[in-house]
Amino acid sequence: MKPSTYRLLSILGSVFLLIGAVVIYSNLVNPAYGEIQGLRDKREANAKLLQEQKEAIDAVNRLLNEYQSLAQIQENISMVLPNEENIPSIINQLQGLAKINSMDIESLSLQYPPLKSSTDSLIEPMGTVRATIRLNGDYRDLRPFLEDLETNIRLIDVYSLNVEGGGIPGRNELIYNLVLDTYYQ
Repeated sequence: MKPSTYRLLSILGSVFLLIGAVVIYSNLVNPAYGEIQGLRDKREANAKLLQEQKEAIDAVNRLLNEYQSLAQIQENISMVLPNEENIPSIINQLQGLAKINSMDIESLSLQYPPLKSSTDSLIEPMGTVRATIRLNGDYRDLRPFLEDLETNIRLIDVYSLNVEGGGIPGRNELIYNLVLDTYYQ
């Protein structure tokens, strides 16, 4: 074979290889590259969506925590100033405070004075339950009882206090007549 033929065949072979490479690139590699680029874009969009969803979930969780803390505050306020009379709670609290302070309840009566209306239409009228309680016990137990009334969870005002007894030899117990106002909304 002549060197010129050999050169021509090698040039033709190189051209066919080049044409084959272009065909393979345009038919196989280029579509695959386009598909890969589309998948990368989709992955970035999904990552961005995931980040936005996480931020939204975090915001919702923060709001839920705030709401729960507000609900806890509302519950605490409802214990101080309940929405209704809740008579069993009043009786239970007074009985518990008397028992803690070594005092005996002789009698307990409840009255419902008229509602105190407000001039502002947004504020609900405040109701009062007046409890008249007759206790007997030692004088040194009265002060802690009154302090416990003051720090009790429910709002209770001492309207009046009357002390009876005393002066009887050998007897340290006194009789206390207390009129207490508890409130509800």
